[in-house]
Amino acid sequence: MLVERTPNGNLLRLASIYKRFINCNSCGVELQSTDSHKKGYFTKCATNYHDTTKKPDMNQIKYAMFSQDIQKLTAAHETDRQKKLESPPICKRCNDALHQNKYNVEDFGKFTYNEIMHNVPEQSNIMHLVSLPEFPLGLNYDLLHDKRYNVDLVLTKADQVIGTKSTLQKEVPSFLKGFLKYHLDVITNKSLAISSVKSWNLDTLYSLLKSRTYLLGNANAGKSSLINALIKKYVGTRVFFDKKGNMFRNNEYEIRNMKQHMKIHSAGVYHVPNMTRNLQAFNINEKIVFDLPGYSNKVNTAYLENIISRDWLQQIRKTELFDSKKIKKKHYISVKGTENGYCYTVGGIFFLVPPKDTINQIVSYIPGQHSKFKSIDKALEVFSECTQPNSTHPLKNFCGLTEATCDKSKFVRYVLPPFQGSIEVVMKDIGYFLLRSTGSYEFKGFYEIWLPKGIEICIREPLEKTIITNYRQFIDSKGKTPSCPNNRPLISSVYPMDHNETDISGKMKEMYLERTSHDLSGRRHRNVDTLKLVNTKSEENHNVYWYYQW
Repeated sequence: MLVERTPNGNLLRLASIYKRFINCNSCGVELQSTDSHKKGYFTKCATNYHDTTKKPDMNQIKYAMFSQDIQKLTAAHETDRQKKLESPPICKRCNDALHQNKYNVEDFGKFTYNEIMHNVPEQSNIMHLVSLPEFPLGLNYDLLHDKRYNVDLVLTKADQVIGTKSTLQKEVPSFLKGFLKYHLDVITNKSLAISSVKSWNLDTLYSLLKSRTYLLGNANAGKSSLINALIKKYVGTRVFFDKKGNMFRNNEYEIRNMKQHMKIHSAGVYHVPNMTRNLQAFNINEKIVFDLPGYSNKVNTAYLENIISRDWLQQIRKTELFDSKKIKKKHYISVKGTENGYCYTVGGIFFLVPPKDTINQIVSYIPGQHSKFKSIDKALEVFSECTQPNSTHPLKNFCGLTEATCDKSKFVRYVLPPFQGSIEVVMKDIGYFLLRSTGSYEFKGFYEIWLPKGIEICIREPLEKTIITNYRQFIDSKGKTPSCPNNRPLISSVYPMDHNETDISGKMKEMYLERTSHDLSGRRHRNVDTLKLVNTKSEENHNVYWYYQW
């Protein structure tokens, strides 16, 4: 049980009753300084760096400088030294990951949804955080239908999809309400989108916070970034735990410098997923927010570190590096489909193969250099050369794959269900890109995405365009036309195929019928020839064989 008061009703005093920092300020594990091979190991600040009789350990000094900002440790700067020591320590494992990009992925293992929910009492207030760029991936269908909890849906990182704050405040809530109602059968007004980086909609989110609220979502869903934005806006503070699990706060704390305040009380925001290992609590203007570790939908899938180079992953995961100008400018490149399988890629992380004789526009929101090849085989041959030690290949900077992944057998061939106009292709923990077929509508074949095994993928109608267009129709019709389309699916899973499969249409229909066998209400066009449906553009036949598997 978490407590904040002593039996006589007095608030617990941080400095007088408990040792101040007993947990790593980064991952939350209990700190220890005795065994460097166990988790939570850290170097104490008591090291005497002025002892000239001993040769200094440079690794230890670097660690101390990074983790606790110990600088200028001379007699002339003793006062400054005392101030620096107030910064909370982090364990060596986290320090190496954050500042040197050196870590073992096994040290930050994945949590299952059930493991995380074990820490949440029934009837608790939960904010379910989902990354809007990756929507609907990360959206937990079961949680939204679980009557044991009071759940609000919060879509994060909205500035990576929506161009203006006004759209986020006006059009998006109406769309989300309709989407939850028509496509998930959830009736609620408690849903919104935010941007922690730009402080969009934070006031609205704060109004939804209860006296106790748990933040729940996938790893890197934006939980810690949200907490830091709230701490900065409302001058929040970290809440500490003793070894028995009791919660206490430093009510005598005096803020002298906001930068130092954020350093002590902020939640860790890192490019390494699953770094938060324990529940952490924060006081946001007398509302307690619990930051839970992120969970993974599929814990047995491969770690991205074994698929994609760490330098590229760092680019992808550092959301603060995202250039929001891309949302407004929408610069595109053209890709023409050929008989031999001409393909487009960003670093080899995926390969888009358009149908023969199609001309397509691609707007990529995934960081990294893009390139085009005459075939996937040729691309993997080039990237394999780029990953060799001491390679000087001119396309080395265009390769984001590890050496082991440069093998076609490591890729899954996904076929996209037919679409009209534009779609967005979404990849979990990678990002998304816009795919637009140009010219008058004509079905010329199926689009394929080749993706390394273990990465989730889906497609959706372009979010920003769908939201804005349908909201205008909603206003013009005075509410008669829904702000979220309810006559067709807006999202869909894709269809994995054998590398040598030729009957794509027949195989797709077979998988579609199997997927909808327990959801007949979601089944469309059951007994009609697929090719006959898609050969003519029509609203009725929009998004044939689209179906999302929750």
